[in-house]
Amino acid sequence: YNAVNIMMKKLIAIFCLLLTGLAGFSQAQPDEYQQGGFCTLNGQFYPIEKGISITIGGSCGFIVKDFRIGAYFDGMSNAVKITGTDSEPHSLRQSHGGIYFGYPFFNDHSFHLLTDIKVGYGSSMLVNSVSRKGFDKAGFVAIVPSAAVEYSITDILKISLGIEYMFHIKTKTPELYKQSILNKPGVYVALTLGLF
Repeated sequence: YNAVNIMMKKLIAIFCLLLTGLAGFSQAQPDEYQQGGFCTLNGQFYPIEKGISITIGGSCGFIVKDFRIGAYFDGMSNAVKITGTDSEPHSLRQSHGGIYFGYPFFNDHSFHLLTDIKVGYGSSMLVNSVSRKGFDKAGFVAIVPSAAVEYSITDILKISLGIEYMFHIKTKTPELYKQSILNKPGVYVALTLGLF
């Protein structure tokens, strides 16, 4: 739980630094630069067995000719109860991070299409509902393609609503549950601040 909190604090700090930098660049003429930067805060919702996983995260990076290239981190903010192969009550936690690529289509319109993909490494584990101790840790490579409708609220602020699918390629297999239960479609909402 502490790792997600620490990462969220770092993302908020990066978000604030980006906002400060954008304020300084806002005096420049649009034709004076070909690049920009962005920072996104997002919430994702996935069905896992009988529960809903709520994942909070974000990404920050550069914009080069409309391409968004950066790094991301996503972590579950709630504990989802799952059915394992043992009799103990437990819940699942996971997080992953890596590189982010995105591209908006028809970017000159207020409403436009945004496609992106995240590729990273992560880990999952079970948490005993009684002792609160983590066990049965597993590693995976995450590949998350998505498509969204994005709306430009202002020149530097956008909001998007989209769908995505999370693929897990296991590198360390868990013993008490199937990692394939994490391969699910989901929906997300994101707020992006940037110099577009």
